[in-house]
Amino acid sequence: MSTLKTRIILGIVMFGMFFGILCFDVIFHTDIGFGCLAILAGAISLYEFYTIAGKSGFSPFRISGIGIGGWLFVVYWLSLRKNTGIDPSFFRQEVLIILIFWLFLIQAITHGTKDAIKNISVTIFGIFYIFFLLSFAITIRHLHQGICIVIMVLLISKFGDAGGYLLGRKYGKHKLVKSISPNKTIEGACFSLLCSVLIAVIFNLIPQIKVIDLPWSILFGIVVGCSAILGDLAESLIKRDVNAKDASNLVPAFGGILDIIDCLLVSMPVAYYFLVFFKFVSYEPKG
Repeated sequence: MSTLKTRIILGIVMFGMFFGILCFDVIFHTDIGFGCLAILAGAISLYEFYTIAGKSGFSPFRISGIGIGGWLFVVYWLSLRKNTGIDPSFFRQEVLIILIFWLFLIQAITHGTKDAIKNISVTIFGIFYIFFLLSFAITIRHLHQGICIVIMVLLISKFGDAGGYLLGRKYGKHKLVKSISPNKTIEGACFSLLCSVLIAVIFNLIPQIKVIDLPWSILFGIVVGCSAILGDLAESLIKRDVNAKDASNLVPAFGGILDIIDCLLVSMPVAYYFLVFFKFVSYEPKG
C-alpha cells in the first residue's frame, strides 16, 4: 500500500475516533473524553520531543517532565470545570517551584554538574512546548460553542495541511524554507491557505454550527491556516537539528503523535487569541 493511501485510511480512522470521543462527551454532557485524549496525546508527544532532544546531546528528565507537565495540565483542566474553587491558571507557582528544585536534585544525583543547564532547560521547555500550548485546546473546549470552535480549528488546520501536502506534491516547484523543511513549497503553502479559508467559510455557512460571520471567517481561515503552517515548520526546525524525518514511527505514514498535532500546538492558541481580541468570546486569563 502506498504512503498516500495509508495516510488517507489512517487519517479517516483518526478523524472517526476523534469525533466518536466528542459524540461520547456530548451524549453524556461531559468533557472527560476530550480531556483524556489531550493528556494522552500530550504525554506521548512530550516523550517524542525528549527523544529528539536526546539525539541532539541533551539528557532531559523524561518521567519528571511528563509527570509534572501532565499534572499541570490536569489541574488547569479541573480549574476550568465548574465549582472546583481553583483559579484557572496553567503555571501554578507551587508546582513550578517543586519542579525546579526537583530537577536540580535529580540532575545532581544522576549527572552531577555535567550539562546541568542544558538538561534542566530542555526538560522545562518541553513542558512549555507541548502541554502549555496544548492547554489552549481545553480552554477553547470550555468556551461558549467550544466544541464547534475546536472542530473548526481542527478542520482548518488539518485540511489545510492535507491540501498543501497533496497539491504541493503535484504542483510545487519553489521551496518554501529549504533549510527547515525541504519538501514544503510556496505553491503547497498557498494551496494550504486556500483550503483553510474554504473550510472556515463552509463551516460558518452551516447555521447549526456557525461561530463567526462570513467576512470574519475568511480572515480567521487565513490567520489560523498561517499559524498551522508555522506550527508544522516549528516542529521541523527541531527535527532538522538531529536530521530526523519524523518524531517517531508510532503512526505509519504520519510519523509520531507530535507530527500529527504539531500544527495544532500553534493554531489553537492563535485561534483562541483571535476570538478574544476581536471579542467573539470573553477573555479568560491564562497563567
